[in-house]
Amino acid sequence: MNKGTGLSYVLERLFSDIQARASREFGVQNPEIRRPPKGQEATYAVPCFPYAKKKGKNPFELAQEVAKRWNQNTGDLIAGFEAVKGYVNVIADQKALLAGILADLVGTKESYGRHPKKERTVVVDYCSPNIAKPLHAGHLRSTIIGQALINILKEGGYGVVGINFLSDWGTQFGKLLYAYNRWGKEEEFAKAPIRHLVDIYVRFHEELKRNPGLDDEARETFKRLEQGAGEERRLWTRLRQASLASFEKTVARLGVKFDHNWYESDFEKAAHELIDRLLEQGIAERSEGAVIIKTSDDEDKPPLVARKSDGTTLYASRDLASAVERIEKWNPSKLLYVVATEQNLHFTNLAMALDRMGYTDICKHVRFGMVSLPEGKISTREGRVVYLDELLDEAERRAEEIVTGKNPDMPRGKRAEVARKIGIGSVIYADLSQDRIKDITFDWSKMLAFEGNSAPYLQYAAVRCAKILEKARHEERNPLKQMT
Repeated sequence: MNKGTGLSYVLERLFSDIQARASREFGVQNPEIRRPPKGQEATYAVPCFPYAKKKGKNPFELAQEVAKRWNQNTGDLIAGFEAVKGYVNVIADQKALLAGILADLVGTKESYGRHPKKERTVVVDYCSPNIAKPLHAGHLRSTIIGQALINILKEGGYGVVGINFLSDWGTQFGKLLYAYNRWGKEEEFAKAPIRHLVDIYVRFHEELKRNPGLDDEARETFKRLEQGAGEERRLWTRLRQASLASFEKTVARLGVKFDHNWYESDFEKAAHELIDRLLEQGIAERSEGAVIIKTSDDEDKPPLVARKSDGTTLYASRDLASAVERIEKWNPSKLLYVVATEQNLHFTNLAMALDRMGYTDICKHVRFGMVSLPEGKISTREGRVVYLDELLDEAERRAEEIVTGKNPDMPRGKRAEVARKIGIGSVIYADLSQDRIKDITFDWSKMLAFEGNSAPYLQYAAVRCAKILEKARHEERNPLKQMT
């Protein structure tokens, strides 16, 4: 980067100019200079409120006088000054700013806009579904937001580790193993493994309504799995492998590839060891047969329950053990968890538990609103779900209809590729353009919108820019000379 002509140099000169003007005007050494409010076309804003009383004028009147006086000599970096509600807004000369940007572009080329590499690492936990269930529209938000964060952090110079933390432990898997042993069909599993697992899982809950004793059968099945019973362990391993293969195939369509796939069950032993250590340190304590970690002095706030009275760990303690492993393995500056708002209490307790263990201010819950269907909350066991693969298939199908209508002579292979980029891009943009915190009711027409504030408009602009750049490569031009 050319430090004598780049944008940062231009902005430094501009700031120094404003600082010197304000210092002379108001007779102070370090005058206050702010960023203007959103929506105002200005680079800096100088408040007149601190100096108006001394001058015997109201701030609005003083701002008008100062702007008028400064406009008599703007200099080469400033287009003008404007009085706005007691502030003197500084409007930078766009030509000077553009010259600075072009100087940076010429000097840095492909690395333009990227920050120098930082000696800090951020671990991002995202997607993280339950095994034996297909990804659905509800998983889209965590996956898309998480990948966007990873992309931004990498461009910002951070080392980034992306983790898909798969939930594969607990009594629900006893239900699934029991259901497979009773109703599972090998030929159906071989043909469409995840769909078949969903079918038998739904059937289990339907049968449970008529026969509550199935819950006891499922608990016994999971108990045998915990004890390492060979048949249950072999079947459970098959379900994990089939699930991971399905997940990776689906998210690859979104341009996502996880750095690591971790399993909750792998931290069962580590969780017990961590709990024992925290008991010795006085961080954890026994309460009515269970082991808890108090995360607040407020007795009304629930603690993190680390071990149940029957001696088993919970998701919270396995997640805590996983967090410690991440810290010890990568020494990150932050652990980011991209998970829906409904898990806010869990991550508040996780963060406070880590604080008590000496890992202060490291855990951050990147929360987002829930996705529901018009008929209610997404529920695999109730069969109320929009599968992510179906959503992406429909996006590509609708995009191909539009592409075919506009370009009927385009070769079929290219048409399918263009439709894929437009369709998948529309799904990604539709999610990222939402207010992250707000809940969303799934709507096919909004999710797959190709008009207005949508991905195709951005994609069209990107194509136009690419064509302009391609044309520029064949012409000998120096953009800096053309600016003068």
